[in-house]
Amino acid sequence: MFRLAHVTDPHFRGFRQIRPLDFAGKRAVGFANLVVNRVRKHKMDLLEDLRRDLRAIAPDHLALTGDLSNVAINGEWRVALAWLDLCGLGPDAVTVIPGNHDAYVAQVVADRSFEKLFAAYQTSDVDRDPEAAYYPFVQIRERVALVGVSSAVATGDLGAWGQIGEEQLLRLEALLRSPELAGLTRVVLLHHPPVVHKGSESRNLRDRDGFAAVLARAGADLVLHGHDHQDERGELPGPDGKPIPIVGGGSASYTGGPERRSRYNLFEIDGGAITWTTRVHDPATTFFREARRERLG
Repeated sequence: MFRLAHVTDPHFRGFRQIRPLDFAGKRAVGFANLVVNRVRKHKMDLLEDLRRDLRAIAPDHLALTGDLSNVAINGEWRVALAWLDLCGLGPDAVTVIPGNHDAYVAQVVADRSFEKLFAAYQTSDVDRDPEAAYYPFVQIRERVALVGVSSAVATGDLGAWGQIGEEQLLRLEALLRSPELAGLTRVVLLHHPPVVHKGSESRNLRDRDGFAAVLARAGADLVLHGHDHQDERGELPGPDGKPIPIVGGGSASYTGGPERRSRYNLFEIDGGAITWTTRVHDPATTFFREARRERLG
């Protein structure tokens, strides 16, 4: 049995060695939102409690699906790297992809700042096309293939929408069909939900129909995402009509009520069987407890 932990939307904070120019444009708005709202709603001590629980649970692999930062500052990502170093898992047991907050401004995306810092967690076991962009990549661990997709784009506005892009979707379909993945449990990782849970298109995945079409033709066994800061469950049809489970995780650092408080998911993959467990922070004890256990498929 392979145990996969899914953590998302931690929103680490770290602002050492920043310059006033770092907070020009959209970052200025994001920093104001951080001071007014996010500092109250996202607590770093919850991430420390979660890290200790991960060490105790000792999963085989950890998938971190974006929004490691608030405004895509290197200092925030370096705090995330330090947290990962203390999780008790080596780089070969961790997969990291970006979220919209990690692509907050166009220069960060153009410079591949995120990819340079997290390169050790984005290695690929299936050759990338040297002429193509960075995503998607594939990591094969035991009988599980983790497919990292990026829906993070610099929107140029105050929206939090995402887009995978036609070229990445073409490569994703080719990878899902590739002989290297035949017979493996294929788990697709992305930040934005590929089904609509919230009505505002300013937060949704704009090319979700294209993603759904890829899965309908090529198939997958599980899709994991974050972004909405709450537990979410959906389905998309596979090539044989069998539904593919879509599971969204709540924020790892959120301080809200019991239905949204700091949490992460654990998936036990045993052949074709997948069991989904949610572990939720208990403020009375500061420990995490199991709040859901469900068989998928």
